[in-house]
Amino acid sequence: MEEQLVTKMDKASRGYYGVVFERNYLKMRGNQFQDFFADLMEKRYPGGDFIRVRPWGKIGDRKNDGYLKSQRTLFQVYAPNKMTEAEAIIKIDEDFNGALPYWEEYFDRWIFMHNAWFGLGPGITKKLLELDKAYEEITVTSWGREELKKELFQLLEEDIQDLLGSAPSMRDFLQLGFEDIQPILHQIIQQPAPDTPDLRPVPRNKIEINKLSDATEALINTGRIKGRLVGQFFKQYPSPEYGDRVVQAFRLQYEALKNEGIAPDEIFMRLQIYTGGELTREPKHQAAVLSVLAYLFDECDIFEREQGKAR
Repeated sequence: MEEQLVTKMDKASRGYYGVVFERNYLKMRGNQFQDFFADLMEKRYPGGDFIRVRPWGKIGDRKNDGYLKSQRTLFQVYAPNKMTEAEAIIKIDEDFNGALPYWEEYFDRWIFMHNAWFGLGPGITKKLLELDKAYEEITVTSWGREELKKELFQLLEEDIQDLLGSAPSMRDFLQLGFEDIQPILHQIIQQPAPDTPDLRPVPRNKIEINKLSDATEALINTGRIKGRLVGQFFKQYPSPEYGDRVVQAFRLQYEALKNEGIAPDEIFMRLQIYTGGELTREPKHQAAVLSVLAYLFDECDIFEREQGKAR
């Protein structure tokens, strides 16, 4: 039953939830990330199967950030502002060995839940493998972005909505009109007119060149349903420079984000916020935002056109 409901989620909603999840994974740190993890796991394993463990007075949490009864699994969550290999190795060693005296009889699997976007370094991986080998009766492993995202998409859509807010559906896109796009365009029209625009056709493999995820690709493709409205809006607007000014505003914003060394998917997420405010706005508003971004992705110099320029 659960799988059936997840399958029915349309591509627009799934892509949106994927991007919002990745935003949370990237931005949340410390207790905020731990609470997000526990909220998700309580919905995924209800009825007290997943137990959120919080620090209690001087004894703390006994090196247990969450316990999954049905799978005899203990989680240790680690989401520092900046993860260094040396500190992570010390943390793993302290938390695993600190958990044994109090919890050993209750768990067969110990999971290091982290928020490192690009995965764990070789030293951290080696430490986990050493512990896994040293304790034959306990499986020691790690979870990152993909493992947590997999758990998210096993939830009912209403539970995902509770965690991440309402997503735009295909209906929201199909109902869009000029009046929905106009205020979003006005929000980004504070920059001067651009130099000579880049009129080269957008390559078909632009998604690949920029290493954008499937979730972001789904959002761009869904935005294309009404992306043409944006072009028509520019052509019909009384001021002929309006469209050029919008394009220049986006180009400058994209270049600033790229120069910060931010991952392409996060750049897309930040452009969503730049276009229409925080991602928690009503679904129809987000549908309009994505239509604008899809048009600009296809028609102007946002994201890279050539291999080797994308970050």
